Amino acid sequence: METIPEEFKIVVADDSPIYRKLVEDTLAHEQYAVVSAKNGRGAIALIAAHQPAVVITDWEMPDTTGLQLCEQIRRENNFYTYTILLTGNTEKNHIIEGLAAGADDYLTKPFDPGELLARVAVGRRIAELHRQIQAKNRLLEELALTDPLTGLPNRRALEEWATRELKSAARHSFAFWVVMADLDRFKSVNDTYGHDTGDLVLKKFAEVLRANTRSSNICARVGGEEFILVLSHIGKEDALTATDRIRRCLERERFSFRGSTVNVTASFGISGFQGETATEWTDLLCQADAALYAAKRGGRNRIEFASELSVEPATIAFNG
Repeated sequence: METIPEEFKIVVADDSPIYRKLVEDTLAHEQYAVVSAKNGRGAIALIAAHQPAVVITDWEMPDTTGLQLCEQIRRENNFYTYTILLTGNTEKNHIIEGLAAGADDYLTKPFDPGELLARVAVGRRIAELHRQIQAKNRLLEELALTDPLTGLPNRRALEEWATRELKSAARHSFAFWVVMADLDRFKSVNDTYGHDTGDLVLKKFAEVLRANTRSSNICARVGGEEFILVLSHIGKEDALTATDRIRRCLERERFSFRGSTVNVTASFGISGFQGETATEWTDLLCQADAALYAAKRGGRNRIEFASELSVEPATIAFNG
């Protein structure tokens, strides 16, 4: 006999101890993991706790009916559950009402044990297919938000996160810093040593960023050799210190290319926001971009802050 995985669980809801026992004993032959409730409220709690693949519920229960239970499952759960209604009423309109409420199948009382097992087997197959689809959809969504080379969040993921966090920064009045980083003379690395070598450099810088980014913040690759780090809940000096730590980590790295040892550096531009009215994400990017190019013009491998009042770069700079 096939062993059913522990995660394949069934919730049985029936206010009749006799029918509850009949269903439990029938399902026991197939080694399903079964939990039972004697009313609708109890079933709702069990469904939330176990996220079952199948729910078998009586139609008539004193508190929450099987019909209401089906409606709540479809309305509130973010996981798929196959529902089977048990009913003593065989009228067509009655059955249509149950299916319209969200039930997937129904079985009339008294039921045949073999028929119940067959319908549960159908429910199991459908529930498993739904869960496979959900897992694949989650994977596709993750891939859509991830840079395939470095594994960092991509531009789309960054924009979604930053737009949400900017509103929170305005609401709670905490500092929000955007650090734009660009690898210095990266084109010459690709031209001299090839794109495979360039990819290794990008991956290493991504590792440096990831290792120096708190879980409450975010770092992302937004294109080519350009990366963005967002820092929050810290002052200007701390933002400078954190950024310079990243700059120095990359500066210390040594890459061996075709018998040559090469070091790669990066330039950084920082823009900031703190206030009660959220600024636009695109404005912060524009300011950080202007500061980044000021760092490039200033000699590279340095950090430049944007003006707090305009997109023109300020004279504040750090060059370690």
